[in-house]
Amino acid sequence: MTIVPACLAVAEARGHGLGALPKADGVPVSGREFAAALAMALEVGTRLGLAFIPYLHTGWLPTTMWGPFAAAAGCSRLLHLDSNQTRHALGIAYAQVHGNRQALIDGTLAKRVQPGFSAVAGLQAACLAARGITGAEHVVNGTFGLAELYTNGQADRDCITLGLGSRYDFLETSIKPFPCCRCTHAVIDGADRIRQEHAPSAEDIVRGCILLPPNAMGQVGNPFHLRDNPTVDAQFSAPYTAAYTLIHGPPGLSAFDADRVRADADVIALARKFSAQSFEPGNSGLVPTEIEVEMRDGGKHRVRMEEVKGSREYPLTDHDRRRKFEDCAAHASPPLKGITGADLHDVLRNGMGCDDMRTIARACCPG
Repeated sequence: MTIVPACLAVAEARGHGLGALPKADGVPVSGREFAAALAMALEVGTRLGLAFIPYLHTGWLPTTMWGPFAAAAGCSRLLHLDSNQTRHALGIAYAQVHGNRQALIDGTLAKRVQPGFSAVAGLQAACLAARGITGAEHVVNGTFGLAELYTNGQADRDCITLGLGSRYDFLETSIKPFPCCRCTHAVIDGADRIRQEHAPSAEDIVRGCILLPPNAMGQVGNPFHLRDNPTVDAQFSAPYTAAYTLIHGPPGLSAFDADRVRADADVIALARKFSAQSFEPGNSGLVPTEIEVEMRDGGKHRVRMEEVKGSREYPLTDHDRRRKFEDCAAHASPPLKGITGADLHDVLRNGMGCDDMRTIARACCPG
């Protein structure tokens, strides 16, 4: 949502030879070149995240902290910038870094466009560097670099440089199976296990309790309330996602449609029976997570999740990936025309063999 749109925009512009874009030479971007740019972008974003996230205040939004740097790196490669220009692109990206979570706390839609701001920032940074604009060169360790301003000088600097070029940390990146905050995913998986193994009736559940690591608790642990933007309220709520899963099964995109959230009285009623508590102090991860439901007859069902689905330890299957993609394609706006979600999935799976990424762009946005 940050890297791919920025890089795809550069690929389209470069292929068309748009004069407004520096180094848009009219030479099409191949699938292999595009994949290499994505790999570079992902590695930059991943390494910065690994170095700093454990020391960040929970009020910072990591996607929009590292997104500008990652997008700038990928766009720089597609624009054939040299190392000096790329360094300046990262400095210009730093000049545009933002990323607080206040919109999330307030339940507003600004949270949903913040990754887009990061994509624009990275794209602009690469284009400006290509035109000779210079940026800060000491982004990490400078007097007012990332470490000094954001983490009180703390950082795992080895994460940034160790094994660079021979070890690719982005290959360990998790893939989200569900269209909601990553911190809810272990909750959803745990609730689904309870649903499959015990099939509890929502009416017979007296109360529920969710135990979350501190960082997850800060993002999704509040009691469920409907405010002005029900989609945001539901996507960032452990109680809501647990309740939805116990009643309907794991959520797809339609589960978070604002009107559906408002209208699903059974899910709302069950969500309000759940409370969340923080445990595992000092744990900056997403797991372990525990969920327990207490039944009217006094029985209890409890699950502890040690891994989060979509991680290296608990990977998605090919079926999981295809199902998620087709669900996203079914909700495309404007709707897909002339191609099904399944066909588009197959086009993208074969993207490495593509001679011109504009073909992919046209498939994604026909007409």
